[in-house]
Amino acid sequence: MKKQLLIGSALLAAISAFPQNGHLKQRPVGIENIAGRIAAKFAIEPTNGAFQGLKQVPGPILNPASEPEQSSSAALPPSTIGWKLLTGSMNIYGMLVSQSQPLQYNDNVNAVSFIHRKSASYTALPALPATAQSGAIVAMISSNGGATFDSTCIWADANNWGRYPQGGIYNPVGNSNIANAYVVGTGPTVAGSLFSGNFYASKQLNAFNNTASGAPNAQQFFNFASTASVTNHGWSRFGFSSTDDGVVRSLALLQADNTTLAALRGYAVVKGVFNAGAFTWSTDTIIPPAMVEPTSGDKVLSFAPQMAWNESGTVGYVVALGCLGTAVNSNIGQHPIIYKTTNSGVSWSLLPVIDFNSPAMTPILDHLASTNANTTIASPFFSDFDITVDVNNRLHIAATMFSHASIHADSLNYLQQWSNGGELYRWGHTPGNRPYLYDFIGDGTSAWTYLTVDSISSEEASPSTGGNGFNDNPWDPTGTGGSKTDNVDTRIQLGRTPNGQYITFTWSESDTNFTNAGRKYNSIPNIKSRCMAISSGYTISPTELNVSKVAVGTGTANTNVANRATLHYVSPTTGAAAVFGSTVDIVTPITVTNSNPFSQLTNNTTWYQFGKLSYAFTSAIPTGIAEAQNSAFNSMIYPNPASTNATLIIDLKSNTNVDIVVLNTIGQVVKTNKAQGQVGENNINVDLSGLSTGIYMVNIKVGNASSTKKLVVQ
Repeated sequence: MKKQLLIGSALLAAISAFPQNGHLKQRPVGIENIAGRIAAKFAIEPTNGAFQGLKQVPGPILNPASEPEQSSSAALPPSTIGWKLLTGSMNIYGMLVSQSQPLQYNDNVNAVSFIHRKSASYTALPALPATAQSGAIVAMISSNGGATFDSTCIWADANNWGRYPQGGIYNPVGNSNIANAYVVGTGPTVAGSLFSGNFYASKQLNAFNNTASGAPNAQQFFNFASTASVTNHGWSRFGFSSTDDGVVRSLALLQADNTTLAALRGYAVVKGVFNAGAFTWSTDTIIPPAMVEPTSGDKVLSFAPQMAWNESGTVGYVVALGCLGTAVNSNIGQHPIIYKTTNSGVSWSLLPVIDFNSPAMTPILDHLASTNANTTIASPFFSDFDITVDVNNRLHIAATMFSHASIHADSLNYLQQWSNGGELYRWGHTPGNRPYLYDFIGDGTSAWTYLTVDSISSEEASPSTGGNGFNDNPWDPTGTGGSKTDNVDTRIQLGRTPNGQYITFTWSESDTNFTNAGRKYNSIPNIKSRCMAISSGYTISPTELNVSKVAVGTGTANTNVANRATLHYVSPTTGAAAVFGSTVDIVTPITVTNSNPFSQLTNNTTWYQFGKLSYAFTSAIPTGIAEAQNSAFNSMIYPNPASTNATLIIDLKSNTNVDIVVLNTIGQVVKTNKAQGQVGENNINVDLSGLSTGIYMVNIKVGNASSTKKLVVQ
């Protein structure tokens, strides 16, 4: 990790002369170089030989007895939150990166997948030597909503051991049988103590066993040499997606030396296309025109990019934090650099930045401190983020941010600090000076807008001995210098319903009324959630849900995750939304990985959330093309895929009108039909003439009930 960040004496001297910016009243008292904390998110395990410490050590649950249970509220609809044991993994290191996507829901085959490094007790085949055991990759699959999971091994290589895995389910276009689908995993590999390349593994889901597939090209290893179709890339562990056009993708780094994290040149979009029983992989490269640090000569780019696509796979975005070379004033800093494709990745365009020099962004800057050398300028440091694409193909960047202490190109990892109760924090943790979760929305056609999703009461504790909050970091110290994991942060995760009409926001925070001495560190983390309804003008649900510390009447409490919700993931695609007036129910796959006590190198446990999250909005949600799972009728469309005509088979309980609306992937109505339905089974023709090949949504409305089904036209 780069250590070159410099700061001049003028920056230090300016602290005492710091004036106030906007509405921010507290005065910063110091500066912090965050480079070490960034490096902790890319840690290589302290032991690279045979795995040690396989047994979990019993210990107390960190659940303060003095903390009262949450009470149910009339404003809180009845969620059915439930947590169950999913699996173990050799250690926590495969879960460190929040931009990885190991948890995925595929609505075409109604299956959940979770890709991870095998548990301590799992025997992977082909047989591996002791040194390679921790590098076997296993997929957990559920086709019944998470009630039960099956496991199947997808990577077992004696020489190149899997690390930081992610992945999901590839489904052939039009298929609804999980036995015809494949699970796919990607990630970097190590050989001994050095990173050696990347693995790309696949396996058909017609058999579940502990033997990695021996089919040709089911296990593909790419070292750091370029081939005819794949450029030299590393760390293929970001933004995995599987879209309805039958393409899977991963996001990787472009560096001169991929055995470590060094000078970053750009990013590789790694594309997998299924061909004759295996995947053919190719890469597209994205090279941002980033600012160059004068001292090191390195680009100002982050090592944790993210990627998201619409469901059809036509519109995609790649977002990385960094600074463009053309940036000035408040746009100099660690900000989103955004690329977009509208032709399935054939070409990518750099979009205009979120312009923090614009008056529209002043309310955000009012919550930040000015830089020390130029007190007329404030610049946000984006600290944690996730992205998704909505029904209108607009990008959402959910993020929290710090205050840059300097906008000098060599000092962009220096942050302002505040004192509170004798502790130094990156926010003052007073009204107006605390972490805020923002959602930035746009598609490059006009200026970016934003909404404030929530405020957050805590921040991550330091992973380094002597750092701020080190003793409040719940994980154990390991390795040289006794470092801890640095991922008890906000850990922002976004999920969207298959049709993109609803977005789920989750993040991690602690109630500092119950932390040790009331300190503002995220030492007893819980997952919080809100929902955005796109069809209601991008409305955010007013009630915040606590997903891990379950409120009375909204699910079943589990002491293994309450106040211990570290390292969580949310599937980028959630279940469909069931809309009942002003209430929206969404079955939301979530995982939490931890151990008891918190130990980095022991066999860690992953817990799975299988219930629905219910959000109450202040007014009724327009039906639009919102999905409804609990309809008053059963229906199916046949054939699917179809060409000029399809048949809607619908079973009705009464004589009633049936309204059918066919929409394209951006929500435009392309066909309508109205029929008089009779009690019992009805066969209604759906005219598809004139429609181009692609994915469509068919909205069926019967009385006050509605259902949306996906239809492939070929």
